[in-house]
Amino acid sequence: MNCATVKEWMPHYIEGLLSPEVELNVRLHIESCPDCAQWLEEARGLAALWSEMEAGGEPVDLPEYPDFTADVMSRIEQLETGRRERTVKSTMSRRRTAPGTSWMHYGLAACLTFLLLQLGVFENLAYGINEINGHMSTSVTSWFNAQGSAK
Repeated sequence: MNCATVKEWMPHYIEGLLSPEVELNVRLHIESCPDCAQWLEEARGLAALWSEMEAGGEPVDLPEYPDFTADVMSRIEQLETGRRERTVKSTMSRRRTAPGTSWMHYGLAACLTFLLLQLGVFENLAYGINEINGHMSTSVTSWFNAQGSAK
């Protein structure tokens, strides 16, 4: 039996829910493996703690841990201040060139349109529009003629 399997079955082993054969295998592994033996002791301690809490016993004294909140918040504030200082501040020269970029885009679009016209990409566009217009005119005329003859 490997350590991962033993650790998976550990809660059932502590509660005595395993079959005798599996329990024997887990016990033999724990006796031969110091890591799993330590894991078993920690799991038994947690199980006892959990049982006390469920039974409504006296609260368990947990160790005091230092309060890191103030340190963490001051560090966050330092990072935020540094980020604000590193941001690019707008200058007059930057503001003057920003509208120029939009004219550059319009100029580029006009050049591309002219190039596409020269290459003949839109060559059949007018023919297609005229053809659709002709079909619509014919269908509308025939519809009116049909309406007039039905009266």
